[in-house]
Amino acid sequence: MTNREAGINVVREMMGDQAAAQLSSSADSNTFGAPIAAYAVDQVFADIWTRPGLDRRSRSLVAMSVMIAMRQPHEFAIHMGAGLNNGLTLKEIEEVLIQALPYVGYPAIATALAAAAEVIKERGLDVDENYTGHRGLL
Repeated sequence: MTNREAGINVVREMMGDQAAAQLSSSADSNTFGAPIAAYAVDQVFADIWTRPGLDRRSRSLVAMSVMIAMRQPHEFAIHMGAGLNNGLTLKEIEEVLIQALPYVGYPAIATALAAAAEVIKERGLDVDENYTGHRGLL
């Protein structure tokens, strides 16, 4: 199996068929940005996400923490979805936000909360019928 195939398999397992097909298509497209997509598949997903030492759940926790600190809500949402697919619970993801709070501050957490609310809504994971969603903290 090539690195490309291994990387696409990891993406498929963590993010689903659509994400795998889209990233594969981007990496193979010979268009602007294709080399960046290829590096993501061949190196990030094939090499880093498959390394021994941390399981995928742990790697998801790290990736989400980094996205919180960098205030990257789109990437946080992607990694939250992957984390759920990797076996994380909403409670564990909430604990990541709580753990990050004293280090990154409320604005960064508010940004991540809004992104998390979208993932929760899209996946139908909220069990409280009175929940109307978050747009951050306020």
